[in-house]
Parts: sequence; C-alpha cells; structure tokens
Amino acid sequence: MNTPTKHCKRISVLILAAGAGQRMGRRAKCLLEVQGQTLLERLMQSICSVGFHKCVLVLGHHAAAIQAHVAQWPAKLMTGQVVNPSPKEDTATSLQVGLLALDSDTDAVMVLLADQPLIDAADISAVCAAFKCSQPSFRVLIPMVNGVPGHPVMFDESVRADLIAAPSISLQQWVAAHPNETLRWEVDNPHYTRDLDTPEHIDALARETGWIINWPMSTA
Repeated sequence: MNTPTKHCKRISVLILAAGAGQRMGRRAKCLLEVQGQTLLERLMQSICSVGFHKCVLVLGHHAAAIQAHVAQWPAKLMTGQVVNPSPKEDTATSLQVGLLALDSDTDAVMVLLADQPLIDAADISAVCAAFKCSQPSFRVLIPMVNGVPGHPVMFDESVRADLIAAPSISLQQWVAAHPNETLRWEVDNPHYTRDLDTPEHIDALARETGWIINWPMSTA
C-alpha cells in the first residue's frame, strides 16, 4: 500500500518575530548573535536552503530594528514583511496578521518562531515530510518532544481559512476543538522545543554548545 501524500506543492512560511522580549530586557530576541550571525539570519538561511512558495516575517514591538537588520542581508535572503500593529504576549494576533499576508494559492502553512537557536534545514525538511506523508484526515501537525509541543507547526489551507474566518480563535483553540484532525508527531529531537526566553537560557545554550553568543552593540 502506498503512503498517502498531501497536495502541498505551494508551502508558505511564517516567521513570528513580533514579541517584546520582556524577559530579555525588552530586546528583540531574533537579533541575538550566535557564532557571528543573528538567530533570524541563521533561520532564514535554513528556510532558503529548503525552498518554499513564500516566506513572510511577522514583526511587532521591535519592527524598526529588525527591518534595519534585514535590509543588510543579501538579496537571496530577502523575505516579505508585515507588521502586527497590536502585538500581544501570545502569538495569536501575529499569526492572524501573517495568514492574511499570504497568497491565496498557498496549499499549506509552516509557522516558525524566531527565537529557536537549534532549528536547521534538516529539522524544517523533516516537518514538511512528516506532514506530506500523514493521513489526509490530519490537517495540523505539531512536533512533540517528550510530551511537549514544539515548532515549527504545519497546517493545510483549510485550517488557514478557518482561522482567517474566525480571528478570535487561536491555532491552539482550533487544535483543542479538532483533536482527531491534529497529528501530534512524536519525535526525539530537542531542536523543536528549544527556545530562548531568559538570559539563563542563553547561558545554558552557550555552555552546552560552546557557541559564542552575544547581543549586537545597538541592542545591548
């Protein structure tokens, strides 16, 4: 029997980078430099190496600083941008703004967070492959590591339409209401659940990896 494959030729990517970074001294976490590159640039390089239909960066609290940084990138890394005028602590409003910015011919959406330091092209490709090969009844995929949900998540165009039609409903609420249409993809890969929320998280990452991690002078 052949494994079912979803129709996902046109996958679009949303990178959520609208947060205030309150526990990081109100700094843009995606501008943290790891081995001489910002988290955002490292992530964008991985996304570009995989290849997608469209990529949109969702900004908010630190939009001007992040836009100034992105403007220095080579053309091959350039991405679409949209600003959430009212970013909140959760990502629901930023996700909504990003979904509205995507092309109508998008078959599926991948949502990435801008503060995940370990995510690479292989991790992104693995999520794509798992979603494409999942049963057609599954409309959302969430990587699960030791019972903890992670990112990136993926969902098809019907879920995107549902969320746009009901902007007060978050993806988390949609998932809660559709448990049988959500694939909780169990995987032994801590990259999917590792993010940076506090200075202590940065210190721990530096100890574990030996990476040189610091803030650019303009955000220190």
